[in-house]
Amino acid sequence: MEELRVCLNCRHEKGFNIFFKKSKDGKGKVKICLICPNCGQSSDIGWTTSSIKSFKAEKGLIY
Repeated sequence: MEELRVCLNCRHEKGFNIFFKKSKDGKGKVKICLICPNCGQSSDIGWTTSSIKSFKAEKGLIY
């Protein structure tokens, strides 16, 4: 099975957190990027979405 969960910088093996960044392509897309919770190395792996309309966070349910 192929996996994307090991940081290429520090070799942390337990996956990533994500962050969102407005794309500069002028098409209103948002990039979904990875960030290592251990060393902070960020990676843009090409994921985008057009369904995010705002970066304003609202408090939701706690699970």
